[in-house]
Amino acid sequence: MHGLKTVRVGSIDGIDIKLDWSVLVIFWLLTWSLAAAGLPSLASGYSASEYWPAALATTVAFFAALLAHELAHCVVARHQGLPVRDITLWLLGGVSAIEQEPKTPSGDLRIAIAGPATSIVVGLAGLGAAALFSAAGVAGLLVACAAWLGSVNLLLALFNLIPAAPLDGGRVLRAIRWRQTGDRTRAAIDAAHAGRAFGFILIALGFLEFVLGADVSGLWLVLLGWFLLSASRSEEEQVRMTRGLGTTRVRDLMTADPITVRDDMSVDEVLHDYVLARHCSSFPVLDGAGRLAGLVTLGRLRSVPPSHRTSTRVSEIAWPVADITIATPDEPVLDVLGRSKAGGDGRIVVTRGDAVVGIVSPTDITRVLQFADVERVDHSADSANSAG
Repeated sequence: MHGLKTVRVGSIDGIDIKLDWSVLVIFWLLTWSLAAAGLPSLASGYSASEYWPAALATTVAFFAALLAHELAHCVVARHQGLPVRDITLWLLGGVSAIEQEPKTPSGDLRIAIAGPATSIVVGLAGLGAAALFSAAGVAGLLVACAAWLGSVNLLLALFNLIPAAPLDGGRVLRAIRWRQTGDRTRAAIDAAHAGRAFGFILIALGFLEFVLGADVSGLWLVLLGWFLLSASRSEEEQVRMTRGLGTTRVRDLMTADPITVRDDMSVDEVLHDYVLARHCSSFPVLDGAGRLAGLVTLGRLRSVPPSHRTSTRVSEIAWPVADITIATPDEPVLDVLGRSKAGGDGRIVVTRGDAVVGIVSPTDITRVLQFADVERVDHSADSANSAG
């Protein structure tokens, strides 16, 4: 979810609340579907000027319930001493950025179950309010809004409890498997595999519904299945990266004393005197005082038309310091990756004070992960041979 284009809309108890652009799409679709079909089917006889405000208010309440769901995760995580950065609402729900993993299976389980439990409470409250409104003779439109909100939150809770990562039920499965095996990594991979299987099932069901039933709603199942498939794969990759890097620190994989270039050099100079002569593809850029001023990569150098390479300065095309990831040699690599920035094509510039002392490329990280995989396979083979 790091790639989402978000806007901060406020904060609650120090937790930033962000909205992805896709929220506008689903907000409009939900409001329109409620006003045009949902509410009229539950409470007929009202005018469009009544359905639309009711639909708008119900949609706002629905997103408030989604926010409450995510806040519940965050509150329980904070109670366990885990830092929470922000909550992002987007097309398919919400994401809580909890910056550390729980230390025990029971802690993992409590965080996972908090969200669905909140949705169940909101759902029951909505249905209860609908029943009270109906008994009191309140307008049928208000009853319909409360009933819809209650029903949808209960469905949301049930769906989230399906044991497939990255759904909350997948987190529950992870906690259970963690307790059973004592291996959190294995438990997380099992939950990711369950998420992948469920994603394939949803895609198949959605495709069949669309083809055989000519029902456009099948496309929503395909979209949801694709999201689960993609997210579960991403989660498994993250788990394997965490296991592979372990406690590795930046100094363990950086290229020390990297070749640097001055910010007043021309693109042509760097291409001929550095890229071709020294076979490097990225260079920290230093200003006149020798301080880090940015990072220039081969891709950025080649983007300059040949006719402009002599007149274009490196400072004009380099990634600025604010857009690149900077680390110190003693930082854990996983911590640095957790706060990595989009600039620099995945490279990490390593500094000590004002001095540039190293650089880490995506290839360096991949090499460590591949070596960890080889060691794990060898270890598994040795264990099997010992057992035999």
